[in-house]
Amino acid sequence: MTRRLAILQQFDPKGGVPFYIREHLKGLRPVAERIVLVSNSAIAAQDRRAAEEICDAVIERGNSGWDFAGWRDALAQEDMDAWDEVILTNSSVVGPLYPLAPIFAEMETRNVDFWGMVLSRQIRRHLQSYFFVFTSPVIRSRQWRAFWQGVEDLEDKEKVIGRYEAGLTRALAKGGFTYAAFMPDPAFLNRIRMVEVERLGMGVKIPFDMTRVNRSVRWHDELVEQGFPYLKASLLWGKDTYRLRNFDRIRQLTGEHFDWSAVDRDMDR
Repeated sequence: MTRRLAILQQFDPKGGVPFYIREHLKGLRPVAERIVLVSNSAIAAQDRRAAEEICDAVIERGNSGWDFAGWRDALAQEDMDAWDEVILTNSSVVGPLYPLAPIFAEMETRNVDFWGMVLSRQIRRHLQSYFFVFTSPVIRSRQWRAFWQGVEDLEDKEKVIGRYEAGLTRALAKGGFTYAAFMPDPAFLNRIRMVEVERLGMGVKIPFDMTRVNRSVRWHDELVEQGFPYLKASLLWGKDTYRLRNFDRIRQLTGEHFDWSAVDRDMDR
């Protein structure tokens, strides 16, 4: 039996634990022996009690350093020798829309040292950071320790993405560790899509490699159709709502596994 630690980092400006986060935590339980919620925002007493019913530990910290600093502080309280795998995830995604256990079973057959859901070529080749899984050779390595010891409380999100999201894959790969994404890259010809860009104040569509933009946002509906177990939260509330496509179809496909009423309740908060 694989012993897994899962750490979910969240930030909630309303000072709670949103209902979709509670569903995310519940969805981790079938694959995780220990679940830790680390919040970069204060949690109201009632919400904390609800989280403690689901999690094994709840950590509150200041709103600094984004998700990587939250993971760093939670990891510092855990013994890596006690675990076979560590899952790091965050509140930027809604789900799991499908059960995670079959995905973990599939990834075990690929025999890699760490994995994520989607591979990105933005900035440089790396696994997107909303869901990571690391095996025991990684979490007991000097490269792992060195990376987390070097994580600073950066305030600039783009610097966090460049230094830590893209940097983590690079640092571990340089250490000789292998990695993969659950969702395969499409064949090259299918990767070329028409992308609208601003040129001289006008929208111009040009052919572009879809893996060099945020595929989890731009082609979310295709990914869910193919078994991707998450939906970026920014598509439902936030900067990407105008990109949301085929939402009724997504709900229909995943409603057997995911309680969408939790999302509806959050939209009414």
